[in-house]
Amino acid sequence: MVRPRLALLGLLVAACGGGTALATATPSCRPAISFPTPAASVPPVSATADQGRVDPGGTVTFTETVTGPATLDVDCLQPVQLIVTDSAGLSVYGGASSGAGGDACGTLVLADGAGESYQVAWPVDPSLPGGMYTATLALGDAPELTLSLLVGTLPGAC
Repeated sequence: MVRPRLALLGLLVAACGGGTALATATPSCRPAISFPTPAASVPPVSATADQGRVDPGGTVTFTETVTGPATLDVDCLQPVQLIVTDSAGLSVYGGASSGAGGDACGTLVLADGAGESYQVAWPVDPSLPGGMYTATLALGDAPELTLSLLVGTLPGAC
């Protein structure tokens, strides 16, 4: 009686592929997180980006605003300087805004509540790898401001 049971067991094992099924790992990922619009401020200046995450090949526009009462020296040809660095601190982009017109450059004197805004864009290189980047903005002799942005998606995001 032992032999028929062993024979039956052998047939069942052969019919099932002859071995134990191994569980295959399902790739795990987490949903992409949304990044808030970056902003920074050191009176009398503040800065924002138009988005917190950009795809390679896209463009991020930064706006830097000075609000009075304030007195600043602002370059008339390139009012806002922009340096973008990767997570290792390597510079990946440097640029400046186009010239400021009229009263928005030179020695800028703003009364209480008055303000001036300047924009500069970062055309993100399409070959730039995804990850976190830091944009440093400098408007004349005002304090530098830094904003963090995500290019692409974080590793493991769906």
